[in-house]
Amino acid sequence: MQWPVVINMNKVLIFIFILSSTIGFSQDSLIPKIEWNGTSENENQYVALLRLRDRNSLIVKVAYTGYWLKGISGKYIVFQNDGKIKRYNVFQPTDSDSKTKIKRKRVRKKDFEYYRAHLRNCVYENKLSIIKSKLNITEKPGAKKGTMITKVISDGANYHFGIYQGKNYIAYGSYEPESFIEDEFPGYQERKKLVDLMSGFESLMEKY
Repeated sequence: MQWPVVINMNKVLIFIFILSSTIGFSQDSLIPKIEWNGTSENENQYVALLRLRDRNSLIVKVAYTGYWLKGISGKYIVFQNDGKIKRYNVFQPTDSDSKTKIKRKRVRKKDFEYYRAHLRNCVYENKLSIIKSKLNITEKPGAKKGTMITKVISDGANYHFGIYQGKNYIAYGSYEPESFIEDEFPGYQERKKLVDLMSGFESLMEKY
């Protein structure tokens, strides 16, 4: 003899709601909340450059420019809202007759969490907060009172770091920061933060 099964629809609906809310929260929490330092009028250019379907992806850029590079050499990490992570190496030549080169780099699914953990660490440890005004100081007081030392470097490299999502962004740039760090020019601590931030993401990409 089979007994009838009684289903409480109210409990089922509550269970479904809780389950869907939990899934939604876990997806949203894959990308940590970031305090942006700028907002643009238009969507960031890298969505179009990388031909991303998820237009609200979070994009991390580590790039270098210089005369000898003859363009912008950049590495990009894309954190999609569906949890997937993509990587790209991009070279944008200064010569208008040359084409931009974009190469997709595979990130294994099992390594996604390393990328998320590193991003969370940068956010929670305030590594994304750098004083822009101190990244390109080229003068410091000389040994004699009232004198100044100016450092000039030719054919050096510009360091660029950025995080973009929608119209929000964090962006920093510094010219030959390591040389100014070595000579302890004013702002060298902020320059070091930038170099360490960029090196951290580069090491992550090299390892995973």
